[in-house]
Amino acid sequence: MSRCDIQITFDQPDRTYRGGDTVTGEVHIKVNKDIRCNGILLTYYWKTHGRGNTDTGEKKDIVLSEMVPLQSGEELLLPFEFQADAWPLTYRGHYINVDHYVKVAVDVPWAIDPKHEEEFILQAGERPAEITGDRSEIVKLEAKAIEVKGLAKGCLIAFLVVLGLALGPVFIFLGPILLVGAGCYWAWKKAIASRVGDVEFTVPHVVVAPGEQMPVELNFTPKKSFMINGITAKLIAEESATSGSGTNATTHRHKLHEETQVLMPAGVLQGGMEVSESFCVAIPPLEAWSLKAPSNKVNWRIETRIDIPRFPDWKKSTELQVVAAEFLDGESPRIDASNDTDTSSVTAAEDWMDSGPATRRADVPPPIGQSADGESVAPLLTLINGIKQAGRFGNERSEILSAAKGHTYDIDIVVDRVTSTYGFSGETRQHRNGRTITGKLAGTDQPVQLFTVDSSNDSVEHLQRGHSYQTLASVQSWDSLYDRLVLLEVPFE
Repeated sequence: MSRCDIQITFDQPDRTYRGGDTVTGEVHIKVNKDIRCNGILLTYYWKTHGRGNTDTGEKKDIVLSEMVPLQSGEELLLPFEFQADAWPLTYRGHYINVDHYVKVAVDVPWAIDPKHEEEFILQAGERPAEITGDRSEIVKLEAKAIEVKGLAKGCLIAFLVVLGLALGPVFIFLGPILLVGAGCYWAWKKAIASRVGDVEFTVPHVVVAPGEQMPVELNFTPKKSFMINGITAKLIAEESATSGSGTNATTHRHKLHEETQVLMPAGVLQGGMEVSESFCVAIPPLEAWSLKAPSNKVNWRIETRIDIPRFPDWKKSTELQVVAAEFLDGESPRIDASNDTDTSSVTAAEDWMDSGPATRRADVPPPIGQSADGESVAPLLTLINGIKQAGRFGNERSEILSAAKGHTYDIDIVVDRVTSTYGFSGETRQHRNGRTITGKLAGTDQPVQLFTVDSSNDSVEHLQRGHSYQTLASVQSWDSLYDRLVLLEVPFE
């Protein structure tokens, strides 16, 4: 039996907070054996977990109790309070997850300390101090390296000097090889420039938010006429998780998003004639925040390429930083449901007061004698209320979802956004090639997410914000981060 049983409870039952919020709660400790306690310490921090090595943020301590003897049967109730960090936000990905934790440890001398840890969810709130509103440069939000000072810095310099002297003869042999490599690289760059000239690839900013439309320009004047296989721009979001170290290190990569735009098809570029291409890069509504930790990274980039047959290609990679929209000043164009460039603003109240025209799948009969906000959504609301009332960290939610997966529901969704389905690892290709609708159940404030089948694409793609979509769906999962039900459209018969 453990010397102590520790339980941590939060003031928010769903353990969800925004950056800058005050996180409060209580630590309940039940003493099972007489012990001498040197203190009780609460630590809050963030860390990654998943396929890669664990990266941990700065640990901040709060002393809950000083040195005190604890007697068997004694129970302590210790309140705590701290301000939630602004970053990093909670992230649940494929290989990488980021979570925030509260850990309580009872310091017992000459013994293993009893300890307990609980996680909480952090959503966008207060803007990190590093983000000033300037979106032209990547913001350094990654963990800071430990600064080397004083004697340690002097020792490091001395070591590097000795190492340089010891390897001096080696550099004599490596020098010519390095010069040859540098010469080849210079010749390669000159060869490309002899065809395409000076290429300007410009973006208005590199710090972006999910759902934005970012205008991009590519300009150059070929120095001579030549064939191309095409000019493309590829937007890539990728997880990179490294496990192990040294020669045993393995890097696991997963593409969260990849979309290629053809700026110019195959053909001939005429020498002296300017090429000017303007296009928009649509940042998908994925809440995959950019992350740069030693072993875990979420990277966004635009890879632009002029593909020249039987000749070195011109290539440029532009790194983007995706942060929450709440962190950015001003409004940027957002992706609307029809994927056009209309950026007219609509207030949230207007969105949900008028549900707009309704689209019903052809094989779904209208509910007889039922309104959109009546009995047709009652079974789903009952299910959702049951899930919310069940504990987030127990098995009850899983049992409720398992029981509901065999049922089909007639749903009516007021649309907020329609996008292509990204990164969905569903069982059927129909859903992977379909669309993703986020919105609310008609007549309610309950958010839902629906993965439609590809045969509904023609019906779904014209939907705009505020429109209604009616179909048959089954339950797929529960999204704890946004308290919403994830549904799968029932395929056509």
